[in-house]
Amino acid sequence: MAHLKETMFIDAPVEKLDRIVGDPRQFSNFWEGASEPSKVEGDGGPGTVFEFTQLMMGVPLHETQRTVEERHDPDGSTHWRWEFEGTSSGWVTCDHVPKDEGAEITTEFDYTVPGSVVGKMADRLFIERREARGFHHSLENLKHLAETSD
Repeated sequence: MAHLKETMFIDAPVEKLDRIVGDPRQFSNFWEGASEPSKVEGDGGPGTVFEFTQLMMGVPLHETQRTVEERHDPDGSTHWRWEFEGTSSGWVTCDHVPKDEGAEITTEFDYTVPGSVVGKMADRLFIERREARGFHHSLENLKHLAETSD
């Protein structure tokens, strides 16, 4: 399982970030390679399930993502956790902490790529680097969306 983690400042309040990341219909607006959901069940909070296609190196992967945790803390910070399964599997967490009239976010992404030992070596040599770039671009897209949208 590969593990990616990144922290960045976004000049938008936590509440705005929560509206974006908590809405499955917004997912394709920032997550690189993700299609619009083909099916959504729920309101974005825990128990919500949505299906989408993720392009990985030009190959469409069918995925199902579930919101498993949404926590709002007294200090104004929030914690989200999603799990996904399908062609690949893993989880994503987002922590949003109020800071300087914006938010510091820390996002972690763990995933597995199906396959044999050869697949795991390919993951280490190529796929993980590609996914790290895509992960970074996704967070940059989220930053841009949060800072420029109403």
